[in-house]
Amino acid sequence: MNAQLYLITPPDVGPDFAHTLGQVLATTEVAAVLIQRGEREDDAYVDVANALIPIAQKAGAAALLDNMPEAVKRTNADGVHMTSAAKDIAKVVKDLKPNSIVGAGGIHSKHDAMTKGELNVDYVFFGHLPLGKTDDEFSAEELAIWWAETFEVPAVCFDQENTDLNTKFEFRALREQVWQSDQPAQTLAIIAKGNS
Repeated sequence: MNAQLYLITPPDVGPDFAHTLGQVLATTEVAAVLIQRGEREDDAYVDVANALIPIAQKAGAAALLDNMPEAVKRTNADGVHMTSAAKDIAKVVKDLKPNSIVGAGGIHSKHDAMTKGELNVDYVFFGHLPLGKTDDEFSAEELAIWWAETFEVPAVCFDQENTDLNTKFEFRALREQVWQSDQPAQTLAIIAKGNS
């Protein structure tokens, strides 16, 4: 099957990134956009989110906040991506679902996946948002394939080297592969077309 696209914004963009995001989403269908928080303070992050959320939603993509569940309703985001402990994610699920999406990240082992995957989340996310190598026992790709073959909760796989959409899991997350290009809209379109 072909995985749907899950696009992660760069961690350091400002509200003016809305123009670039709009261009990219105009060329290729994307299922979800994770507005990455990076090192921003709360107010600065909300400013960026308020600029990007309408752009994502206009293109038919779910706009997700990064570990800021308390801002989902006031920003009109579609949901939140959580990388905290299972007990914190369980509270967010209770507070926000079924009206909002809650995704679980911070998963680096099969045990993590099973613990967070049983919390009634909408997806489990494999891979590290910070750049750099990891010492995980399994790669994000290996974990996502194992999960998709075994469980029903959708899997998102973020492997900074891989753009293959012909996979066993439901969502392929992309960031550097798109934004480091001189022409991100064209690059994303090529990735999608090359896998169709």
